[in-house]
Amino acid sequence: MISKSDIENFWTRGDVFSRVHQAMSETGLINKKLEIEELFPIDQYHARGIAATVDLGKRMPISKNQKIIDIGCGLGGPARYYAKEFKCFITGIDITPSFIEIGNEFNRLTSMSDNVELLVGNGEVLDFDNETFDGAYSQHVTMNISNREKFFSEAFRVLKKDSFFAFTEHGLGPEGKPIFPLPWANSLEMSFLLPPQKTISILKDIGFSDIKIIETAEKYISGYEKLIKLKSENKKPVLGIHVIGGDTMNERSRNSMQSIKENRTLPFEIVCKK
Repeated sequence: MISKSDIENFWTRGDVFSRVHQAMSETGLINKKLEIEELFPIDQYHARGIAATVDLGKRMPISKNQKIIDIGCGLGGPARYYAKEFKCFITGIDITPSFIEIGNEFNRLTSMSDNVELLVGNGEVLDFDNETFDGAYSQHVTMNISNREKFFSEAFRVLKKDSFFAFTEHGLGPEGKPIFPLPWANSLEMSFLLPPQKTISILKDIGFSDIKIIETAEKYISGYEKLIKLKSENKKPVLGIHVIGGDTMNERSRNSMQSIKENRTLPFEIVCKK
């Protein structure tokens, strides 16, 4: 069984604080007020980066002053983007304490602390009352969730009636057997992929409705190809997701791209309603 320390070590890859500080120093982002856009290269810690966040945002019906929960918020990059774009309030939770500490510092540097609150928490046991939020989203988190029913049920519970739930994930493709290590797991011990139709079935059983799904394989292949090309041409930027992901990020990205191309995995977005 994977322990909390195993999860922390997987995501932080050692002294993440020093790596982030060094990268920000080299790019002149230390001890100054920042715009959220300046952090996009590092705080959108998922494949395709800010482009994926923007795409999901276009599908989410967020209104001004709504309270939204980000389940598995990482460094809080998407939360800051959505809070600024939609003038709403985001509560982000993540199981990795280091990410929350860095994310709240990023909130301070970008003057977003009044609109974005990041907390250590577990998506399978949300520490909020029933019907607290006007919407919820999760980006590339569910692949690590063994009990998908519990995760989705908790999202359903904390949402108000007539609200939305949106998420992105890599589903299990028709060929199966993804190539490890991957961006979210070194082995099957930490990876719990489901076929998209199984995910939809679980959502329906819990009570979600109006479930819309869009496959995003081609977009992710293109995104990975751009990352890998930069690496091969030694044009890797100082500030990028490799700062968080460590030295194996390139290998894991290659494996993820190949898994998509060979129909072992299938990335998609879902937006549904409570």
